Amino acid sequence: MDDPRESANVPQKVYDMVTERTQARIRRDCDTANTLRNTIDEAGYKIMIRSGSEILARKYRIRMRGIDAPELKMTYGKESKDALVKLIGEKSTRIYVYEQDQFGRYVGDIYCDSVFIQEQMLKNGHAWHFKNYDSRQEFSEWERKARAACQGLWALNNPKKPWDWRRDERNGRHITIKKLFAKVAWLGALLLGGRYLKKLAIFFWEKIVMGGHAD
Repeated sequence: MDDPRESANVPQKVYDMVTERTQARIRRDCDTANTLRNTIDEAGYKIMIRSGSEILARKYRIRMRGIDAPELKMTYGKESKDALVKLIGEKSTRIYVYEQDQFGRYVGDIYCDSVFIQEQMLKNGHAWHFKNYDSRQEFSEWERKARAACQGLWALNNPKKPWDWRRDERNGRHITIKKLFAKVAWLGALLLGGRYLKKLAIFFWEKIVMGGHAD
């Protein structure tokens, strides 16, 4: 790590794994080296190649402040992701962090080689202005112009907002579980009689629904 502020905060365990991996590579023990690399990755760090040398980088979860893009499973989700990757790529990135959200993500404005990423995502129709959390007028104007020009996702017929899609997904999973529970309870009452219904319902809820097998 080039930044001494980051280097000072790397856990000793991660440093030890990096050293072990280097030794494994010298021994040409590829299996051990790959296993250690995966463990380092799971610890929140990543080994990257820069100018022919390996560096240790810390991984951060970032949310772009003021915009919301389609989820990968949504229509235009892949196109939006590809556009973001193309903008950021292997470029030098500067992030101005304003807060940390409830999911532990850092919320900020992102610049790559002096290019404001949120601006490009909005102007090219790859994202929505997230007005519930951001009131910057220029964001609304960039989105408005992209809509008018049918750029990106605005070429679609009535594209669904990502926050509405996520809400419907959550509600859909909840309804699916409730319907399945009702069907099993009804079938139990039909086959076994009413006195077994309560036990069957409790078993189904604890062992299947709460166990995560009904989703």
